[in-house]
Amino acid sequence: MSEEKIVEEALEAVRDAQKPGVFNLSEVIKGRGYPQKDVTVYIDGEAAFELVELEDKMKSLKEDSKEYAELEKQAEELAHKVQNSKLTFTLRGVSQSVVEAVTEKADKKFPRSTEDEYNSDWFKFYVTSLVAENLVKVTDKDGNVDEHHFTYEEVSEIRDNVPIESWTLLVNTMQKLTLATGYFKGLTDAGFLPKS
Repeated sequence: MSEEKIVEEALEAVRDAQKPGVFNLSEVIKGRGYPQKDVTVYIDGEAAFELVELEDKMKSLKEDSKEYAELEKQAEELAHKVQNSKLTFTLRGVSQSVVEAVTEKADKKFPRSTEDEYNSDWFKFYVTSLVAENLVKVTDKDGNVDEHHFTYEEVSEIRDNVPIESWTLLVNTMQKLTLATGYFKGLTDAGFLPKS
C-alpha cells in the first residue's frame, strides 16, 4: 500500500474523529476514540487455491461446453466453502502507552543487541502482540462474536494458521490504525486541518 493511500486513510480517520457529536471522555480514554476498521478474511486457503485453479482452467474453455459447465459447478461449491470460512476482525488503534508496554515486554523476552537491534523473534513477538492489543472482536459468517481480550498466544495461533495474505492484511490494518493516531498533531501543525 502506498504512503499516499495510508495518509489518505489517516486523514479520513481524523475527519471521522472530528465530526460533531456527544463527547464522552471516559470512552476516549478507554480507547473508543481511536480509529477502528473491520477486516474480512477467508481462512480456507485450500478451497481458495482450488477455486483460482478452476477459474484459470475455465478461461480457456468455451462457456457452452460440457466441461465448462462441470467446472462451473465445482467452482460454485468451492466458492461456498470459501464464503463459509469468512471471519471479520475488528481492530482499533491503540495508545502510545500500549505500544511502549508491548515494546518493553518484547525487550524483556528477547533482549536486543546493537548488531541485531530487531531480531526476528523480537519482531514477531512485537507485531503479534500489537495485533492482539488492536483486536477488539472477531465475527464469524453467522454473526457469532468473540470479543474477549485476545492474548499474544491466541493471536500467534491465528498467525500460524491463517493464509499469509490474511495475516498480512491484519498486520497492515494494525499498522495503519496505530499509526493514524500519530497523525493528529502533525496534520494540524502542517495546516492540513482547521485549528479550532
